[in-house]
Amino acid sequence: MVMIRSAPSKKKIIFPLLAISVGLLPFVTLEIIFRLFDIANPTEVVDTSSGFSGHQPLFSLGADGANYSTTRNRALYFGDQSFAASKADDTYRMFFLGGSTVRGRPYAVDSAFAKWVEIELNQRSKKTTYESINCGGLSYASFRLTHINREVLEYDPDLIVIATGHNEFLENRTFEKQSSQAEVRSALESLRLVVWLRSMIGQDVESFKDSSQDALPDNVTARLDSESGYASYNWDPEWVASITAQYESSLEAMIQQCQQANVAIVLVCLGSNLRDCPPFKSEFNEKVAPEAQQRFLDLFEQATLLANQPRQALKHYQSCLKITDQFALLHYRMARAYEQIGEPDTAKKHYLIAKDTDLCPLRLTEEMDNIQRNLARKHKVPIVDARAVMESSSVRNIPGYEMYVDHVHPTLHGHQLIAGAIVDELITQDIVLPDLELDVQQYQQLYGQHIQSLPLAFFANGARRVGWLENWARRDLLVKELEPFDLRGELAVVHRHLGFDETEHAIQELNKVADKYES
Repeated sequence: MVMIRSAPSKKKIIFPLLAISVGLLPFVTLEIIFRLFDIANPTEVVDTSSGFSGHQPLFSLGADGANYSTTRNRALYFGDQSFAASKADDTYRMFFLGGSTVRGRPYAVDSAFAKWVEIELNQRSKKTTYESINCGGLSYASFRLTHINREVLEYDPDLIVIATGHNEFLENRTFEKQSSQAEVRSALESLRLVVWLRSMIGQDVESFKDSSQDALPDNVTARLDSESGYASYNWDPEWVASITAQYESSLEAMIQQCQQANVAIVLVCLGSNLRDCPPFKSEFNEKVAPEAQQRFLDLFEQATLLANQPRQALKHYQSCLKITDQFALLHYRMARAYEQIGEPDTAKKHYLIAKDTDLCPLRLTEEMDNIQRNLARKHKVPIVDARAVMESSSVRNIPGYEMYVDHVHPTLHGHQLIAGAIVDELITQDIVLPDLELDVQQYQQLYGQHIQSLPLAFFANGARRVGWLENWARRDLLVKELEPFDLRGELAVVHRHLGFDETEHAIQELNKVADKYES
């Protein structure tokens, strides 16, 4: 008969566990004390959860229980917003979700289209108070917004407006592991001891603000933020396909979340700068042989020397096109040449291809644009075609600096146009029913009063942020591509100065243009 000895085996397990427990006891005790006395609150340090955290809500309830406000460590990325915990009976609450365009960059939330929607609806209503809450996050992609959307549905919304798509390719992420890894990290970072240690090494919110005055901070790791970020963008069709699929599933998830909660939802289809935004990066793919690449470059250089002879240049560009149609800058050059010879429709086609073949895709692609529209039809969701609004307000339907201050961010006038389109769609769909109509003069007065109320540094801060954005996006590499070839191009600089209230600079540039064309 064989005797089974279980006691030694149990000891081998119990003693190490006891040793570990004794070692952890001081830390557990400190954690309990910190929580009891609310020491080292997680909201006091910069959020690194990348939007996945269940421990870091976008909004937090105040001590008095009366109002929600942007969680302190999320305000760096979203801007300060607040709203009543208990919504009044006469209040219509709207949440606007998206990236920096929704936030109003390069300006601020007070001039974003969400604010203009609120201003117009309140001016046109006698009985209802319209409340817009801006949830635009810097560099936030759609898969992060699903978490924000799920949260705001708890705050008694009447309407969710989603405008997203420009930020999808900003991060170097893997879809299988990112979410679970972030959840584990977020759980650890919610521990008060970890928060206390992070605050000791300067990761508290105030220290982070002080150390990041020149560079806009973000809790999203954008590829261009690192020195090697620009170089990391290369031909990777599988990566593009994965992100595009993720975009579709994220957008559909948000639609379903809203419909299941019986909350109205509207999609906004965003546009981008086509004329005054060369592709950020162009490269040959692996299918183009070295000899063919050299032949392409020779033809490209010959066409460059014929910049003032667009028809002749186009002959060389057409020869380049036979070698490869996947070189983004080629399409941009062809678009400008077609504009010069008076073929705007063909020019626009090539501007769009230049955008879509850009290896550093910081603008919503045509495939993603179609995904939005298809999902809107599939789920019977209203869609605001902000892209079409901006294009129809542009010369030859090709938007440039008149509508966008950079590659994607609208001018103040652009934000107002988008807001008007949203209001019109809400009325068409009987989602809102305003009491009054406004004429052009009343709109001008309404907009003017609000702009006058903005801080003195409002426009200067906007200009500073555009400078930072263009440096971040390596725009200095493409300055030569923006040399004007017509009056509209010359006036683009004037438009940019006016957009930042730099009247003196605008007048100086305007005088230069006048002198040039007078002679």
